[in-house]
Order: sequence, then C-alpha cells, then structure tokens
Amino acid sequence: MFINGFLSPWGFAGIIMPFQMLGMALMGLAGGVYRKLLGSDFSISKSLDFESACLAAFLTLIYDLITNAGYAVLFNLEIVVVLIAGVWFSIIHVVSNTILFGAAFHRLVKIVGSLVGENL
Repeated sequence: MFINGFLSPWGFAGIIMPFQMLGMALMGLAGGVYRKLLGSDFSISKSLDFESACLAAFLTLIYDLITNAGYAVLFNLEIVVVLIAGVWFSIIHVVSNTILFGAAFHRLVKIVGSLVGENL
C-alpha cells in the first residue's frame, strides 16, 4: 500500500495513506489467520466460496470504516458525516468485493496453491 500510495494510476494517496496501509495490514493479517484456520486438508467447495465472499464483505466494510474515520480525523470532520458522504462508494466497494471473492476464490486458491507447491 505504501508503494501503491505513490504509484497508483489515480494519483498520490496523500495523508490518508497511513489509514489505507493500516486497513490493508488488517486484510493481510485476516487472510493469514483464515488460511491457518482452514488447515492443510480443506476441500474447496461452494460453501467455502460463500464463506470467503462473506469475509470479503466484512473486511471491506472494516477497511472503508478505517479509511473514512481516518479522513474525518485528519480533516477534523464529524465521522458520521464522512460515513454518510461515503456510503455509496462503500456500498459499491463491498458489493464488488463480495462478488469478486465469491466468484474467484476457488480459482485463486488453486493458483496460489500451485505457486507454493500445495496440491489442492
């Protein structure tokens, strides 16, 4: 996220970047914990795809809350006002990530598994 903050096609992230980095660090931690909880002999199934979609929705919502709260704190704005102003983006963000992870999780697990030498 630090590199993305400077090289993003949408421009420099600015002073909100530490909150983006915090949010993405949480995503990485959650992904690592989730992988450990699955264990080494899990089976890829539709229920696992659904579970990952729900996890993606929840974590995207948390990420949006972190970045919006950071924006409010940095600019001395009411958090509720910032959350209301960003609600449409958050809805689009949560829905798109939910669909993406629900649809792609199965394939991504196989790709990453083959890269690290796991036979899934």
